[in-house]
Order: sequence, then C-alpha cells, then structure tokens
Amino acid sequence: MKTIFPDGSNSIFIGETPLPELGNDMALCRVTHGVISAGTERGMILGCKGKSKEEILQQNIRLGYTGAGVVEEVKGSRISVKKGDRVAFYGAPYVSHSEYVSVPRNLIYRIPDNLSNELATFGGLASIALHGFRQGKPNLGEVCVVSGLGVIGNLCAQFALLAGCRVIASDFESSRIELFKKTVPENADFITTSPDQLNQTVMDFTKSRGADVVYLCMSTRSSEPMEQALSSVCCGGKIVVVGVLDIHVPREPFFGKEASMTISRAAGPGRYDQAYEKDGYDYPSQYVRWTEGRNLEECLRLTASKRLNFSHLISKKCSIDDVSNAYASILEGKPDLGFIIDWGVSD
Repeated sequence: MKTIFPDGSNSIFIGETPLPELGNDMALCRVTHGVISAGTERGMILGCKGKSKEEILQQNIRLGYTGAGVVEEVKGSRISVKKGDRVAFYGAPYVSHSEYVSVPRNLIYRIPDNLSNELATFGGLASIALHGFRQGKPNLGEVCVVSGLGVIGNLCAQFALLAGCRVIASDFESSRIELFKKTVPENADFITTSPDQLNQTVMDFTKSRGADVVYLCMSTRSSEPMEQALSSVCCGGKIVVVGVLDIHVPREPFFGKEASMTISRAAGPGRYDQAYEKDGYDYPSQYVRWTEGRNLEECLRLTASKRLNFSHLISKKCSIDDVSNAYASILEGKPDLGFIIDWGVSD
C-alpha cells in the first residue's frame, strides 16, 4: 500500500509498505480522506533533514495522524464498529497518511449519517483544539484570547464561543483573521486584532482587567508570544500552550500576577498511554470524563450538528498523486489552512 514519508531533504516521498497488522480489538480501515496537520508535519519533515530514505523507512517515520475511511475488517469482541461502517480515527502510530490503517477501539468512532468523510477527517485536529480549550477551564462570560488562527487556533476559538466565552482572536496573517470571521456567526461575541495591537485591545475589551485565559496556538521559536500572553492575562489567569513555542518564562511577571501556565497534550487523557491506546482499556468516565476518544466523538457530534464549522478551513483538496504540492506550500510557510488528501475511495 502507499504511505507518505518525509524524504530527508525537506520534502516527502510515497513509499510502498505492507498492510498493517490487525491486532485484537482493532479495525482495519480503507482510508478515504486525510488532513495534513501543517505545523506537526512540517516539523517532522524538517526534523528528518539529512536522513536517508532507507533510515526513514527503517524507523517507520510516517506522516499524518488523523483521517476517515471505511471499516474493512474487525477483530475482537470489545470494538464497537463493524465492517462497512464509515469511521473517523486519530492517533499515530496507528493512523498515518496510508491507504490502510489498523486502529484500536478507543481511537475510532462511527461518522454520523449526515456528516461527510471529508469533514470528519478534521476530527483529530478538532480533538486537539477541544482538549486545549478544556485545559483553560474558562467559565461562561469569561474572556479568552486565542493567539494563532491556524486550524487548531480557529477551532479553539470556536469552542470558546460555543461555551459562552467572549473571544479576542489574533494572528499576524490578515487572511486567517478574515477566514475566522467567516467561520463564526456574525453576532458571535468576539473581536479580532493583530498581535502588535493585542495588549491594548485586551485592556480596552476587559476594562484593563486582562483576559481570563490566553491560548497560544502557534508554532514559533520566539519568546514574544509568551511575553505578550503575560501582559494580556489577568491576575490569577491562565495561559495554555496548545502550539509549539519557546516557554522560557520570566518569574517576576508570573509572580506578580500569580498566573498559571499549562501545556496541552494532544487530544486528551489516554494519549501516549499504551494501556488506553494499544490495549483498549478505557478510563471510567466517572473519573476521567473527557478522554482523547470521547473528545473525538464529541467533535464529530458538533460537526454533524453544524455547531462546529470546517467549511472555510479547507484550503485545497489533492489526490495522492499531487500531494507533494500541498507539502511544498506548507514548507514555504504559506498561510493556507486545511489540506485534504482524497485517496479516491468512495465513502
């Protein structure tokens, strides 16, 4: 089967790999659609610079971690999907940009009847945004700053609005700000601003109190977003790092405001836990209400009910034959958002 790999020279190549092994309580799925996670996959491609294709294949460094498809075969009695179901799935190393994936029970959910595979493939990215939003623990009416309006930042801001928060959305790219405005209802309680005007905008919007939560949803090596977040957050507020950035932070501003900071880990509890992901042991909802799997299920529900909007987040749809052009755009740093890979398989 075909699989997308980084090629060691700041690009990608399509390699031939065997069908994935179908373990117990797993589903073998034919992939219909995938979505490129621009920040993560760009980092993986750049991180592989200098490696040979042989090394990359040997180390099995595959791109991609979220998608949608159709169940071909299941194994085990605890898995809830069946052959022929349309499903969304999330989580490397089980999910990648491949023709087939074998996915454990806690990382795969049926797609609602009124939701297309194309939109359902955003489920993994939405789960990351949802978990990041939850980490801030904002309450109704509180002010949330979302810095960085890529796909995950856009969705994080959407979740904040759905939860009844007031949102200040910011990005250096005016095109992403305009796209965010199209994504949410005109009467939604938000304003937008550029990063160089963010602090003043926050002070004006909150009557100099500061934001209750600041979400940092960008990928950068600069320390400036963290410094700006400290200036924008209120006393006792919270900063949530959802993206990848420099988190060397000065003590005095944190001390002065008694602010707190947390780093959001992917799509939620269960991520990187072999017992949960590979072996399929779920966490009791009485103690862990929102696992990465339940976050994925909720994102599919919200998308199907049209409360979560992906319609403006698709920058380009490409077949496997011209996917290299999409990666070229990402590596050039263009402000495009969602790149959908269509594997040419009927839903």
